[in-house]
Amino acid sequence: MAIFTLVLTACTGTSAPVPVPSALPIYPAEEPTPTAPPVPLVGPPQYRALWVDAFHDGIKTKAQVNTLIDRAHRANLNALFVQVRKRGDAYFNLGLEPRADDPALARRPFDPLAYLVDRAHRANPRLEVHAWVNTFFVGKDSAVYQTHGDEWGNRTAGGDTGGYLDPGVPQARTYTREVFVDLIKSYKVDGIHFDFVRYPDGGDWGYSPLAVANFNAATGKTGSPDPTDADWQQWRRDQVTAFVRDTYHALHLARPEIKVSGALIAYGKGPRNESEWRQTATYTSVLQDWYSWLREGILDFGVPMNYDRDSSPSQNGWYRLWNDFEKDRLGKVLIGVGAFLNYPEDTITQIRQGLQATPGGNHALGIAIYSYASTSVYGTDDFYLAPNDQGYLPRQPYAPNPDPIVLANRARSFNTWFYTALSVASSYDDPVVGKVPTTPVFEKPAPIPTLGSG
Repeated sequence: MAIFTLVLTACTGTSAPVPVPSALPIYPAEEPTPTAPPVPLVGPPQYRALWVDAFHDGIKTKAQVNTLIDRAHRANLNALFVQVRKRGDAYFNLGLEPRADDPALARRPFDPLAYLVDRAHRANPRLEVHAWVNTFFVGKDSAVYQTHGDEWGNRTAGGDTGGYLDPGVPQARTYTREVFVDLIKSYKVDGIHFDFVRYPDGGDWGYSPLAVANFNAATGKTGSPDPTDADWQQWRRDQVTAFVRDTYHALHLARPEIKVSGALIAYGKGPRNESEWRQTATYTSVLQDWYSWLREGILDFGVPMNYDRDSSPSQNGWYRLWNDFEKDRLGKVLIGVGAFLNYPEDTITQIRQGLQATPGGNHALGIAIYSYASTSVYGTDDFYLAPNDQGYLPRQPYAPNPDPIVLANRARSFNTWFYTALSVASSYDDPVVGKVPTTPVFEKPAPIPTLGSG
């Protein structure tokens, strides 16, 4: 907490910057790893990534890390986006923010991120580790929000709050940037992956007093901006872009080889051109102009979250529109697949479509699957504990026994099985239609693409 207090002070310009460790920690292996011939990597390079959230098991103990790596290998995946900043906290030991207060997290000296990086980098084949960090969302109970929420906390025009920092407050951006730079200096992660690098949903955010004062100073206006004011909309959009730009350059200055990416919003129907892009909720509501970020080169790659249900005719079309727009207009993207919304065979279909070339011959860099803990409608508590959200599914996977304990156990079984189904022909039993076959999509391990400049 002393370090945390120091960095908060540093962000206001009243103290010298907090020193960061010069050496990257190496978590000792429990036992020497036998030397084995390298596993051959087959086919064209492509990212096969997996999001691993901190709200479920994943890296909180050594056993969880070992299981994660085993499943990634079984599925022939090659990259892990692992959530290590959930609510202004740290799922690692060497950080400027408090270690996560998570009863499932093993006690010190265990360092989940250090152990994961060590095991993943020594794995055969090697796995990339990207530190997934919630950016402007920090939660109302976090130390940074408790200390600075009155000044830095995002607000609606009516004064509501939601545990977000306001991108329009330079001190909040500086603080967050320092947290991220410190992270990649302290741990030899392959990349850092921004999430919630945007305004909250709803479009009526950004009204912290400091942000409004900064807007008025920049534009010569007075009073509280009208939510529909085009200047106000663009100014807020520019604040998020300024954070991404400044942080990208700071991260590469600290470690030139680091890969900087973002989990990007892709709400609703996908656009077909730049004009339609500017009409999307991504651009107009959450004010996240990631199209411009990728064109400018202030992300090394983007991961649009194309979370759509393949069983829905409308969403099926949305998914394909976003895919084509992202590949044809940008290229440096991984297609984010919402496995938690889909039946397993539909997720595999979406993965194939994400990897296919567009009619214009353009490809994505690969795909990312959300998520490790929720691999299908059978395997996620988003649905089996939420009856109101089950109605749209064309067949109900919650029969014959809706007992939550039974469903939780079945979810664990499905999530374990999924990693085999990605690489080997398999099948599963659906309570409505019986046995459903699945076809593998990653039969052999693949190399990771080399990212060019620009």
